[in-house]
Amino acid sequence: MNIIIAGGGITGLTTAIALNKVGINCKVYERAPKLTAVGAGIAMSPNAMGVFDWLGIGDEVRRNGILLDNATIANRDLSSLKKTDSGFLEKGEDAAVVFIHRAKLQEVLYSALDPNQVFFGKSYKQHREEDGSVLVEFEDGTTTKGSLLLGADGINSKVRQRLFPNTSLRYSGQTCWRGIADFQYKEGCTEAWGKEIRFGFANINKEQIYWFAVAKAPEGEKDKGDKNAIKAKLLDLFGSHFATPVASIIEHTPADKIIRNDITDLNRLKTWSKSRVCLLGDAGHATTPNMGQGGAQGVEDAYYISNILKRIPDYQKAFEVFDKERRKKVDYIVNSSWTFGRLAHGRFSQPLLKMVLKLAPEAMMAKQLKKVYDIPQSFEHLD
Repeated sequence: MNIIIAGGGITGLTTAIALNKVGINCKVYERAPKLTAVGAGIAMSPNAMGVFDWLGIGDEVRRNGILLDNATIANRDLSSLKKTDSGFLEKGEDAAVVFIHRAKLQEVLYSALDPNQVFFGKSYKQHREEDGSVLVEFEDGTTTKGSLLLGADGINSKVRQRLFPNTSLRYSGQTCWRGIADFQYKEGCTEAWGKEIRFGFANINKEQIYWFAVAKAPEGEKDKGDKNAIKAKLLDLFGSHFATPVASIIEHTPADKIIRNDITDLNRLKTWSKSRVCLLGDAGHATTPNMGQGGAQGVEDAYYISNILKRIPDYQKAFEVFDKERRKKVDYIVNSSWTFGRLAHGRFSQPLLKMVLKLAPEAMMAKQLKKVYDIPQSFEHLD
């Protein structure tokens, strides 16, 4: 078996490492011309870290990020509504969330592969089946042939559009600014809720903080003015609304490094596969970021698909089993994240949600997170 992976982000690279581990040949084709420092921060929760430990790279990920000591949902004055620590599931580093710069995580993943497995400047154009294989054509006119194609090319997946042209994204009604500030405050993660806006921040290393700011906005709205004007807008909207250190975090962020994206997810697909092609991560089930599980679910996909393909040589059966094994959890996360985001920004629903969070016992919170963080320790049930 020789597998083609379209997309060299977190999902694609993790999938390649996982396939290597189970002895399946694969190559990754990434549209970017080289490995570059793009994006902001990302949280790798215990389920993702469990996969990284299985792959033998968990400690390297931890060394390049910050282990989350605690997580706090706060009021606009940053007084705590709900605070949890990394030991409420089980004690130790294995139970901790790791915050890390996306670019640094991508470097760790890339370093775990043979450089000859990853090809840059290869933007997927189309594919077709011939002679029991799948032939992939790239925008530069080159082609490659393999047994299977795994589409890991993100929320705007070209592979998905080729497979299922009628799929669509779902806009949450919210937009998000993200940045990396050269600033330190404290260990842990804080998400503060104001009047229909949110601001969250967490350390990603000893010198920098990753932050995000969420507000309601029309879909596709663009910021007006130059980067400094955008920064001034954020200081006015969020810095003046929330207590210290929110304004300082924004002020210590290079204006040209602030990123804005609308918050969307993917309308549910009936299946993630068609013939010799299967979608992974955001390409198949993009979720809003409210549960911190977008990247983690792509990592879980890598864990599942590699183990399933190892045990089930019939690719059509393997893809069916992959869908069956993953569907319930993915649907739960996508739907819960969507609902949580809507409630957190609602004029009347936010106060109710605050009350629920404040009164919720730790045991109930731990039970809900265990449902998200659990992954199977083996796949013997597939035999």
